[in-house]
Amino acid sequence: MIDTNEFRYRRLMRVRNVEAVCIYPYPHYTMCDIKSHFRKFAVLPEQTHSLNVGIAENLTDYLPGTDAVITFKHNLPIGVVTADCVPIVVYTSDVEGVAVIHAGWRGSLGGIIDHTIDRFIEHGASPSNMIVAFGPSISKNVYEVDENLADKFRKAGFADYVSHPNGYINRPHIDLQGVNIERLLRKGVRRENIISSPDCTYATVDAACQPVYQSYRRSKGAPGRNLTLIYLADSSPDFLSNTIFEASR
Repeated sequence: MIDTNEFRYRRLMRVRNVEAVCIYPYPHYTMCDIKSHFRKFAVLPEQTHSLNVGIAENLTDYLPGTDAVITFKHNLPIGVVTADCVPIVVYTSDVEGVAVIHAGWRGSLGGIIDHTIDRFIEHGASPSNMIVAFGPSISKNVYEVDENLADKFRKAGFADYVSHPNGYINRPHIDLQGVNIERLLRKGVRRENIISSPDCTYATVDAACQPVYQSYRRSKGAPGRNLTLIYLADSSPDFLSNTIFEASR
């Protein structure tokens, strides 16, 4: 269970019997092995920056060498942990399946979202029926990279998502969320079925000007992580109150 004194959440998607959320700790939270904590109530991929997609059947499933998870099982939360990389959730109603994806620059460049959609297609799904939502990730305004990596994205057909907001004499920036949205559109997902995220893990702050999300770059490698979950319920999705969150006492 997650203690609401230590974690907050933001809803990313709620459609029919499916709900997706981003769960993130308050600044005072100090647990180092946060991934093991999250594994107690959700199936997580190993997350090795691969292009591999696993299928989860049970909460105890371990999916080595994977960065995306699909399930067709009801009442089985699946999730990824991120701290600047792009978390993506997918719901496809025609085969009653959900997926969660971890897309860093390697996964975005290599097309882990394409691999995930292809696995759904193998099970009879149509991209035009899919609903996709993005969780918070590092934004193009602050995701600065070297010219070599930027050139890899240009050569892969994503030149429109490489920019120089500080002038061409400075390092380029990449819009990872934009790259993945473009991939979805090319696969046949409808634009109106794609829910982007306005929040930046690096730069978004609260009313007190404190960082909201965990950011690997901002914290210079600290172990804090955000959890993005999706859940296919039997009926109305109520896992936030009954399954995942432990009410404050």
